[in-house]
Amino acid sequence: MASEDWRKIDIDALTEAHLTEADLIPDLSPTSNETIVGISQQVRQYLSTGKYQEALSIALDNPPYVSDVQSKELHSRTVFEILCSIRNNHNLNQLTDFITKLNSEQQDTLIKYLYNNMSQDFGQKQGGLLLNWFEKTVEVTGLGPIARYLTDRRTV
Repeated sequence: MASEDWRKIDIDALTEAHLTEADLIPDLSPTSNETIVGISQQVRQYLSTGKYQEALSIALDNPPYVSDVQSKELHSRTVFEILCSIRNNHNLNQLTDFITKLNSEQQDTLIKYLYNNMSQDFGQKQGGLLLNWFEKTVEVTGLGPIARYLTDRRTV
């Protein structure tokens, strides 16, 4: 019988840490502020010409996962403007048409931006609009994007 109680052995002291916090961060290329400003301008052009689906798709295709806070906020506001424009120019039942035309990666990114915008001051003032989008997105996609949002290390 061993003289030490096996439950009191600190196993972390015996082996080196194999997983660091840096290992958990995805290896993505950084997005510059100029790129985000360019996307924002292109989105506004699409919105002014009534190309709402294209505006939504281009914004969701290019999320700034690795960028500074200012760029992320600008892109978040741009996505919010798109959602407001679509909702103001279409009825509630047409939102599902916009969501079904998105691919699964874009739908996951949409959920990320819905959660992100709900936490912002401007999003809290338009909470009903964001909840309408959230409801319709979950109707189309199910609960999968929510689970992926909770586990994904890439933040918007």
